[in-house]
Amino acid sequence: MKCITISGKAGHGKDTFARNLKKDLEAQGLKVFIFHYADYIKMLAKEIYGWNGEKDEKGRSILQNLGDKLRSKNKRIIIDELIKILKLVEDDFDIAIIPDARLPLEIEVLKEIWHTVSIHVNRINYVNILTKEQKKHLTETALDNYKYDLSYDIEEGDFRSHYLDVMKLL
Repeated sequence: MKCITISGKAGHGKDTFARNLKKDLEAQGLKVFIFHYADYIKMLAKEIYGWNGEKDEKGRSILQNLGDKLRSKNKRIIIDELIKILKLVEDDFDIAIIPDARLPLEIEVLKEIWHTVSIHVNRINYVNILTKEQKKHLTETALDNYKYDLSYDIEEGDFRSHYLDVMKLL
């Protein structure tokens, strides 16, 4: 199995890019699935802390704070949970797309285990709804100077997957 990580600021089209990429890769006969680092955090937030599933100001704060709490106990806990899932299904799929890598370690650990392509998406002239505090959070800034394998500036409405570029690196 190979992995593709997609990073970018909140609201910049990571999931849309991932869905388009999945569709294009599947059209090439590849077995592809999408899974998020945040799925583990979201499950805990919903089941234990009563989060309503909305990524509004309150919801985003709950997710950021819970992620911080988890990482303060074990900096790899979220990564290790994702790796458990990937190892479970690695023989059943060709490619795993993880469209919410937020920290360098989240990309680098995958690169140590599987062939991994890192992608950054930036939606040009997009201003997200995060508060000033949320925009300064580690998960929004940790990859600001990261060297990605591929990087795309995306115009509004232009979420082509660029799968041909990705295929060259896979």
